[in-house]
Amino acid sequence: MIFCLRNKKNNLLTVLLIIAFLFSFYSSAFSSSFRKGFPAPNFTLKTVDGETFNLADYKEKQKLLILYFCNNESENSICGIEELAEYFEQHIIEEKYQIIMINTRKDLKEEDITQIKEFWTNKKISFTILLDTQEEVSNLYNIEFLPTTILLAKNLVVKRIYPGLISKQQNLMFQYLSYFLGAEEKEVPKKKTKEDDGCDDGTCDPPPGY
Repeated sequence: MIFCLRNKKNNLLTVLLIIAFLFSFYSSAFSSSFRKGFPAPNFTLKTVDGETFNLADYKEKQKLLILYFCNNESENSICGIEELAEYFEQHIIEEKYQIIMINTRKDLKEEDITQIKEFWTNKKISFTILLDTQEEVSNLYNIEFLPTTILLAKNLVVKRIYPGLISKQQNLMFQYLSYFLGAEEKEVPKKKTKEDDGCDDGTCDPPPGY
């Protein structure tokens, strides 16, 4: 009888441990579900103009939605968005994409917000700028480096993530954008060298992993 009770207790303990493990596993999987091929987590933020932005409202609006996590005090953020803007100006028609800049910085005051708006205006950057003042969205998207560029398809599924945007990553991103959006060169000629060009006069093949 005692042996039977002990067996029942051991079985119950085993079941509880398995349940705890599965709960921990699925909780971990859910929390890290932001990656390529998954729907982008929805969020709501204020723009520098005080308007409300909700990601879900942009579903099916453009072929590609680009989330650019940055900070105007980061030199890499500034260079990255300027080069991205130049690329789109020269190669992609505006109706195919939209760039959303997410300025991640805690505890912004009114004068800070005004400074952010003036800074990007002086840089002639006219993309929508969101204020992630509590870094909630940055944490939601696991942002560890600035800038980080995230490409979302029209159904808001994550297509690509480019953390840090080093030069090599940026070149790969531009190739992918040309392929994904079916880029056609505008009147402004693209600089071309024998070393970095392997696509003849057409669009490059999709980068590995597409």
